[in-house]
Amino acid sequence: MEIVVALFTLLVLFEGKEGWGYEESPVTEGGTLTGKVLLKGTPPPARIYHLIFSPNIDFCGRISDGKGNRLLKEFRTAPDGGLENVVVAVIGVERGKPFDYTPELTIENCRIGPFVTPVRNHHPVTLINKDSITHDVQGYTLKEEYTFAMFNKPLTPKAIAAKEIRLRKGHYLFRTQCGVHDFMQTWGIAVGNPYFAVTGADGRFTIPDLPPGEYDVIAWHPHAKVRAGSVRIAPNGNAELDFTFDAAEIDIPLHDLQTQFRLDTALQPRHLTPPSVELQRD
Repeated sequence: MEIVVALFTLLVLFEGKEGWGYEESPVTEGGTLTGKVLLKGTPPPARIYHLIFSPNIDFCGRISDGKGNRLLKEFRTAPDGGLENVVVAVIGVERGKPFDYTPELTIENCRIGPFVTPVRNHHPVTLINKDSITHDVQGYTLKEEYTFAMFNKPLTPKAIAAKEIRLRKGHYLFRTQCGVHDFMQTWGIAVGNPYFAVTGADGRFTIPDLPPGEYDVIAWHPHAKVRAGSVRIAPNGNAELDFTFDAAEIDIPLHDLQTQFRLDTALQPRHLTPPSVELQRD
């Protein structure tokens, strides 16, 4: 675990203001890193949020399980166990291709996404609200059990705004949540160079144009223990590196898995309408 912490520290320092950050320069004979991330075991169930506890139940209920709940599915897997929404980042690349990345978080139908996204310390993140209601985007900086507020940005209908990522010293995680709709959540991790990727629905990733050399690589999901590996990139070469997470290591609090209403009388059938955008299934 100490090795993983050291890698995270290096990851953030490269994007900090210590005077030795990433340098852009032409890449010759660059190689490609590919791989797949798997989840061993049964994926944890979705978190359950009762819409009655948040405002705008009619609007936000356009996505629901049809019983007054919004499901937050944090582990999405392919039939073979390929795990989606894992950030794979190469550590310690000092120079290489242009790093002009600005992440975006988009709100639509009371859902904010993507669920995970890399971010850059001391750089902006764009916030886009496509809904016809107001959302309150709250940003946090995290490290282990410590959580601190980074920003609070109300977004009126159809609004676009930008906020700067400012991670506390030693922190490398970023989280957002809507202040009025607690089921709207995203996670981010700081990256110090452009050599990263987010796994797709099949769990696979590709990181091209890597300068030849030997590197440490991490795989991160917000609710699982970090995995780390190493790879050698040969000139014009292709390398493969896979990671496996273990579902048995993941702990979902029981209070997030309740299937019964806590306010049954407030949710009679006549108050519920079928979801018009998405019927969620765990």
